[in-house]
Formats: sequence, C-alpha cells, structure tokens
Amino acid sequence: MKLIADFHMHPQGHKLQPYTHALLDPWAESCMQKGIVYFCFTDHDRYREGVNFSLFREWKQKYPNLNIGIGIERDNDPLTGRSGLVWVRENWENLDFVLGSVHFIGDWPFDRAGYEEGFLKRPIEEIYRDYTANLCRLIDEGFIDSLAHLDLVKIFNYKPKGKILDYFLPVLEKIKEKDLCLEINAAGLRKPVKEQYPSEEILFKAVELKIPFSIGSDAHSWAEVAKGFPQVIDLLRKLGVKELVVFRNHSRLPLAL
Repeated sequence: MKLIADFHMHPQGHKLQPYTHALLDPWAESCMQKGIVYFCFTDHDRYREGVNFSLFREWKQKYPNLNIGIGIERDNDPLTGRSGLVWVRENWENLDFVLGSVHFIGDWPFDRAGYEEGFLKRPIEEIYRDYTANLCRLIDEGFIDSLAHLDLVKIFNYKPKGKILDYFLPVLEKIKEKDLCLEINAAGLRKPVKEQYPSEEILFKAVELKIPFSIGSDAHSWAEVAKGFPQVIDLLRKLGVKELVVFRNHSRLPLAL
C-alpha cells in the first residue's frame, strides 16, 4: 500500500525541545523510508517556544524531494490554551497548518494515563456532552484547519449507550459550516480503545457531509510515523473516500487515495 502523507507528528514529543537539525533529521529519514512525501510537524502549542521558523526553513532545504510543512496543534489546555491561540494568530502566516483538539474537560486532562478515574466520577453521557461542547467552542474560536482525533474522549474505552452521532453530529455540522477538515488519526489503534479516531459511524457521516479528510499518525517518536496507516486507509476506501488533503500556507492540496 502506498503511503503518501502524515500531517500529525510531534518532534518535541512530550517536553520542550527547541528545533535543531539533530531533532528533525530522524523524522525526515523515517518519512523517506516509509514513502511519505508530504508531512507536517504539529507540536503541541504548549511547546511553541521550541518552534523555530527560520531554522525550519533552512533545515528543510536538505530534503528537496520532500514536501515538508510546519504547523501546530492547538488545544484547550486551561494553562496554555489562550496564549497558544494568541501565538497562532500572530504566526498564522508562518504556519502551513493548524490542528485543533480538545484534551481537557475543565482542568481534567482526560486522555492522560493515570487520570482514568475521572470517567467514573460522572455519568459518561455528561462527559461526552461537555467534551463535544468544548469542541464546538474551539471551532468557533477559529484559526484551525483540521480537527484532530475528534472522539479522543473514548481513549480508555468509556462510551455512552446509544448512537454516538447524537453527540458528534452538531460538531460535524459546525466543521462543515466553517469549511474545515476532519483528521483521521491512527493513534487510537495504539491506545486502550484499539480504534482509530474518529469511529466509523462518525466517519460515515462526515463522508455524507462531504467533509475533507487529513491524515495523521499522531507520532510522538519518529518510529511511529505512519503507524497504523494501512488499516485507516483501508477503512477510508471502504467508505468511498477518494482523496485526502494536505496543506501549504493553509491552502488545501488534494492527493488521490
């Protein structure tokens, strides 16, 4: 299977690491080994101080056969989310791509290992309603190109009864209204839920709404680049998706799937 793009990767991982050639080189080499020609760095906005635009522009000249973008993943972290949004606004022209994501419900980092007990403290339906409300608020703030791991809240396999679209349809409709993209994210295959983000039911509705898709491994190590892609690409094809999109200067470029 031909792999073409990975638009969700974190060179800094889970700590502040200023961009250097030594940090970025393994990511380009991993992409070349796996046949990934289009990719974009999307570190968490709380590590934005490590992002160096001038170094990035100089560094990518080493790889003329690769189409390399620079982006950010901005979220609703109660400590850094607001300043992250300000930074994205100020650097919009320097960025190729911005992912929007929700990792917090209030001050609860629900997707972090060790915090699972939060799912037992409230009705799961209430948690999902709060989560999707946060997604809608994030979309309304703007300065986003694609929504990352849309149903991340299922990470530890806590799911409400009934139809999941009862929670996510308003989010999908808002994505469509704002002319944004939706990411298919393979990281869920490596998590307790053992399923891509978002679920097939959500993806089916997104296809029906003609929402474009970006694709991301959510790699926090260069070894995870494109991990799980054969499975998620098979699913997209099964759903009738013919293309994915990549971004340069926030403009979409379609790539045949």
